[in-house]
Amino acid sequence: MKALDTPVLLSILHGAPAAKSFLRSLSGEELATTEANLLELSALAARAPGASRTQRIRELERLRRRLTVLPIDARAHVEATARLTADRPGGLFLWAMYGALQAHGCAELITDTKGKLPGGHWRFKIRRIAL
Repeated sequence: MKALDTPVLLSILHGAPAAKSFLRSLSGEELATTEANLLELSALAARAPGASRTQRIRELERLRRRLTVLPIDARAHVEATARLTADRPGGLFLWAMYGALQAHGCAELITDTKGKLPGGHWRFKIRRIAL
């Protein structure tokens, strides 16, 4: 299972040609994201103006149906807490997301080339791509 991070999902939702091409390259893979990522995307869609908001929410719902949504549950909390470091780059929200990936057997997280990543020893691979 490969998980898509928020920036990758945003590129897909915005119809970026590189994102569409990348998505086609993952054909046949189980694609996932977490409840945390969907919350971020839902918040962005809800802040869009008027008719654009309705369209964005519809597009997000269509994308969500194509993904396995991993919960931030008790197992995710255990995995995240076991790896917490004092500085917690990215904040606890990001650690919860990583805990969900770890707890539910994700093999790879696909994210963008920006931003700090949590430390700790995670079993999944992190692939940074430019979209």
